[in-house]
Amino acid sequence: MENNGNLILENREKLCVSAVSDVESFDEKRIVLRLGENRLVVEGSGLKINSVSVETGEAVITGLVDSCAYAGSVRRSLWGKLAK
Repeated sequence: MENNGNLILENREKLCVSAVSDVESFDEKRIVLRLGENRLVVEGSGLKINSVSVETGEAVITGLVDSCAYAGSVRRSLWGKLAK
């Protein structure tokens, strides 16, 4: 089974995420993280990425977190499928 990461949310103001392989997009209202073959979408207000390390797979997000949801599998490009 694939590791979809661990989420630790403290008082809706600090979110620690493990198994992060990439940051796909971010702004103060929405952050999209790649966790292996899945995406994690974090929504809220005043969101900031305080730290991220693809070596350890850890990310820390601060701000007011309204929701965290898995958005499903990451689509692979044709080249990505051929290279696998």
